[in-house]
Amino acid sequence: MPVFLLSIRAELENVESLSIPSSSHFCLDVKESAGSEEKKGVYVTSTEQHELSGSKGTANLVMKFAKGSKKEASINVQEIKGVTRPYTADDDGKFVPIIAFECRGLDPIAFHPEGDWRVVSAGGTKYDNVDLKEAEWSDYCEKAAASVGIYNFESKFELYRGS
Repeated sequence: MPVFLLSIRAELENVESLSIPSSSHFCLDVKESAGSEEKKGVYVTSTEQHELSGSKGTANLVMKFAKGSKKEASINVQEIKGVTRPYTADDDGKFVPIIAFECRGLDPIAFHPEGDWRVVSAGGTKYDNVDLKEAEWSDYCEKAAASVGIYNFESKFELYRGS
């Protein structure tokens, strides 16, 4: 099954790290692998398990594209040791893979960041549930007496070829 890496890039201001727990809800736009049908705003989370028809396996998301279709598409959210990781100050402006999606019957084509992000400032302040819907966020770190921010947030999917 193909695995797609979700990579992000951003400009960081006094931010040490930016991450999203694998247990978060990920909002994706997906396209049928063997067709052209698209579904927008599909949510998947690693904490949900659904049975696959005709199989003993499970997936974090199971869906069908066409009404009445017997063909299922599925996604499993996963971390890949040594590949996916939090975005750090050293990555400023570079694309970094943060999470992976194992897909069957569909391809992810867009990611919509929402409010489960975790930010740690250069001063050590932790911010939970940061919302990046607008592709930027800012606040003030009392410990460092400085503004903190994430700007020009971008994301892309790449097919993971393995090592």
